[in-house]
Amino acid sequence: MMRKLNQMVERLLVRSGFAHPEVRVIVRNQIYVSLGTSLAIMLVLACSPWALAYAAGAVLATVNFWALARIAQQLVYVRKGAPFILFAIFMGKMVLSGLALYWLIGIVRIPIWGLVAGLGTVVANIAVSNLVQMGRKNA
Repeated sequence: MMRKLNQMVERLLVRSGFAHPEVRVIVRNQIYVSLGTSLAIMLVLACSPWALAYAAGAVLATVNFWALARIAQQLVYVRKGAPFILFAIFMGKMVLSGLALYWLIGIVRIPIWGLVAGLGTVVANIAVSNLVQMGRKNA
């Protein structure tokens, strides 16, 4: 069943513009980590405000990571104007993320530590993915 799910997610990522297999693996793992942990925490904590804050942070982190990974792999091939384009996209993402965080924290008033824990899924995913890759190279 996991193989079929991986194939389905791989096809989605290829259609979405992820050309490099290594990038697809990291993005796919981020999707699994954020959705899996969000569902587990929501079930264990019975959809408490903290669990919903975690899920919101995980979704926000995944969307940002998705966009950054997709843009970065395309900019590798663009020579002229690439730094400006990357800076403009980065600043646009920062503004949108800031607005989303302002809405979640300032208006909805979700638990901040749940949000921070959800945002941390990207850091955990990258760390584990890099450790796995290092282990494969050393083996």
